[in-house]
Amino acid sequence: MSVAILVPSLNRPHRILSLLANIHDVTQADHRILFCVSDPESSAILANGAYIDDSAADDHRYVTRMNKLARLVDEDYIFFGSDDVLFHPNWFEAAVEAMGDTYALATVNDLHQPVGTAALIKTSYLDRAVFDSPGDAFHSGYIHNFADNEQFLTAAFHGLHVHAIDSIVEHLHPAWDRSIPWDSTYLNAQSGWDHDAALFHERMARLNAS
Repeated sequence: MSVAILVPSLNRPHRILSLLANIHDVTQADHRILFCVSDPESSAILANGAYIDDSAADDHRYVTRMNKLARLVDEDYIFFGSDDVLFHPNWFEAAVEAMGDTYALATVNDLHQPVGTAALIKTSYLDRAVFDSPGDAFHSGYIHNFADNEQFLTAAFHGLHVHAIDSIVEHLHPAWDRSIPWDSTYLNAQSGWDHDAALFHERMARLNAS
């Protein structure tokens, strides 16, 4: 079994080396880490690794970056990560075990949200991840928020979602850890909340009516 771990990182070069070390330390399976970055400091750190230099792009949204990265994957599984998480030992094996042969998407335990904020999927499921855009990991209309919710609920709609409670990928976020600053990346993501919420409700109504 092999897994591609996707990391869209925006203006956080200080997070990269510790995240790489953390993933390599606790991920025993064959794995490849794919970054999408836009700042020169991050590009320099990743110069000998696999990454997309997104500096010339006009669109630095999370969903756009994830969709770019997902198209590069040929591993058995895809994990939709970020630069503000901490992987715990056995995270991958526990998620795969929870999926078994029945499920195609497993949300991991981020230690805060009841259903989690990140998921592992079988790569073969990618053509069904977005109900009206085969091959995309996330619907391209979102700015940032609710894209993951749609992904999870779409899998649940098809009976293919499971919550892998024993797979822990901790989300290090200022919403529940006051020692973490609200940097420009977090603030930009929050600024699109109302747009994303309205789009999410409209699209879920379409999914449920299909």
